[in-house]
Amino acid sequence: MQNFKDDKALKNFILGSLPQTEYEWLRPRLKEVELQQSYILYRAREQISAVYFPTTCLLSWTNSTEMGEIVEVGITGSEGLAGVILLLNEHISPWQVEVQMSGRALKLSKEDFIAALDRSSTLRQKVSAFTYLKMVQINQSALCNRFHNVEERLCRWLLAVQDRSKTSEFSLTRDLLANMIGAGRPSVSITTGILQSAGLIRANRGTITILNREGMEDAACECYQIVKEALDRYLSS
Repeated sequence: MQNFKDDKALKNFILGSLPQTEYEWLRPRLKEVELQQSYILYRAREQISAVYFPTTCLLSWTNSTEMGEIVEVGITGSEGLAGVILLLNEHISPWQVEVQMSGRALKLSKEDFIAALDRSSTLRQKVSAFTYLKMVQINQSALCNRFHNVEERLCRWLLAVQDRSKTSEFSLTRDLLANMIGAGRPSVSITTGILQSAGLIRANRGTITILNREGMEDAACECYQIVKEALDRYLSS
């Protein structure tokens, strides 16, 4: 296995899992990019021109109605990539992918990614495993948004963000939170206040800090643990 201790690719699980010989072909084709919050990588039903392997940023996969109502269907950090649909020989993104938390990623052209899938059996295996992980996440998000209350959904989402960002403090507005969990802004504001009163979080001027992770896990719905277990299996594979 590779041992590039100072290499940026080690910050991404998929790239860091590649044998050295397979990664060396990719290395000169990867371009490090800085991505700012709210930047849109792909719009729904548009062509994908490149894939992104997050190293320090966090990406949201969202869908919306004709009226502009938004809900998140998936979230991706350094465990995966954006553009996974190319694995299935599809070039049109079924969802919008935007930057949830600013940071860096390694960008690879669509053509080079497709060529790499043919050259590297490990890359294809890891991307396939990540695709299954996203299926679990999307499936659970659909169930969660339909049957669970705002408090459960908000706790689930904040825990998922913490798992991928490795930090307890996030720059998140109420409007952004409402879009991510498919709830109204007033409901999110009320729920945020309840969680803060319970000592689980601190919310202050667009910043939310998780204070009591164990309490958050107790308040979240079962969807969090189901997706977390799938994530843990993926990372240990």
